[in-house]
Amino acid sequence: MNISRNILIILFSLFAVSMLAIGRFYDSRLVVYGVNISVIISTLYSVFAISSILLFQKTPISVYKLIRFLFYSSIIISTLFLWPIYGITDYGFEKLLNFILITVPISIIISQKFNTKDRNFFILVLLGVSAFLFLITIYSFSSISLSRSGVLGGGPIVLSRWLCLGSLILFFHPKLSKIKYLFVVLFIIMSLFTGSRGPFYSLFLVAILYFFINFKRIFWKTIIAISLISSIIIVSGIYTKLSEFSTVSRVFMNLKDGGTKKSTGRFIIYQTSFNEMVNYPMGIGSGNFDVYSDRRQHLLTKKIYHPHNLFLEIFIEFGLFSFILFCLYIFYSIRISYQKNIKSSNKYGNLLFYTFAFLMLNSMISGDLNDARLLLVFIPLMNLNSDVNNL
Repeated sequence: MNISRNILIILFSLFAVSMLAIGRFYDSRLVVYGVNISVIISTLYSVFAISSILLFQKTPISVYKLIRFLFYSSIIISTLFLWPIYGITDYGFEKLLNFILITVPISIIISQKFNTKDRNFFILVLLGVSAFLFLITIYSFSSISLSRSGVLGGGPIVLSRWLCLGSLILFFHPKLSKIKYLFVVLFIIMSLFTGSRGPFYSLFLVAILYFFINFKRIFWKTIIAISLISSIIIVSGIYTKLSEFSTVSRVFMNLKDGGTKKSTGRFIIYQTSFNEMVNYPMGIGSGNFDVYSDRRQHLLTKKIYHPHNLFLEIFIEFGLFSFILFCLYIFYSIRISYQKNIKSSNKYGNLLFYTFAFLMLNSMISGDLNDARLLLVFIPLMNLNSDVNNL
């Protein structure tokens, strides 16, 4: 029984992570020799997900688990009530469907059936996807370095997010050799060539957080490392070479000319978001952010599907109640994770906590609910077996 159970969880993990990478059940862009790979992966994922759910046993109810359940339920129920009032779009329907079929089942199976061994394997599969995308990025370097683009049909932001995720797993993984640090740098450099600022800035903020929490222990090591890296970059002319690429230059556009070159896009989107929050405090339904935006400046000519901030998106589209539940869920998750992964001697603690921090920060500046699937799946992964014992 244990052998069959372990094999099932391994197969589920492989196809669940594949679905997290694809982000949808069907993607017309993933065709190889006339065969759509997404259909095969989603079919096998469904089989192993259902099989894993059948393994469920009764588990105690906890406050943490109840908040998670209420939050997931509020996203689904609020939209079903709001769509008849405010309308439904293809984008909104697809986003809710992916949430129900991908994010919710994977996170629930992890919280209900995974043990630490399963968690560690799941993390390695995440790293494997990141490494695969890294190799594809190198293979497609000539096109990626010239203009913002992704690989395998995905966008540049998604690619950058996966590369930065891989660099974090490599850096903090307790069982990988020291040569991993070379690949950490390479993963980050490749993420720069996507031209996406959000994941890179999120990674930078995580580095600051890590330095702050571990100030006494790593202060001198950090100073020496930064000085050495800065010297190599300046003396070798690496920075000058990298800045010649428009994609890399775009990542640092807000820092050019003494920080005077600023982008107003996010400011306009956030201002629009706050107006929608005031006008529709009970929500407008999944996918309707753009439909009910006040359409100012570049919003007039460019379709903005979401506010590029998960907190704002949940408030605007799913209402105040869902927003409160989400804030409670994140608060409890941070509290439990800090106690379980930073204050304890858990050797995977740094990897779990700082990867979560990266995904959380990134969800606040880019992506929508569907893009936040990695975050929502990683929360139960990092707080495994914490539903009862850590409240």
